[in-house]
Amino acid sequence: PYIYLRADRKMLKVMLQDILYVESMKDYIKVYTKNGTIVTKQSISSMEAMLPETSFIRTHRSFIASVDKIKSFTPELIEIEKAEIPIGKLYRTSVLKALG
Repeated sequence: PYIYLRADRKMLKVMLQDILYVESMKDYIKVYTKNGTIVTKQSISSMEAMLPETSFIRTHRSFIASVDKIKSFTPELIEIEKAEIPIGKLYRTSVLKALG
């Protein structure tokens, strides 16, 4: 499965299994993949709607993480590769429940 993201005036095909996490930056989002970072102008909410909820979890108002890529977690943050992704208070219960 894949999605298309607009970047550099073209549509890029991004395989879902390559996505590590997504970070929101005002009007843009950064999609971190195992092949690099893609910056696209869309909201994190619209990106969340494009991703299967069984494979991705909203951890914070500015972050979505790939469940399969999570190395470790605490009640405050998730570790994916070398990145630490915060878990917001509003999302904590659902994140910890989803991660078991």
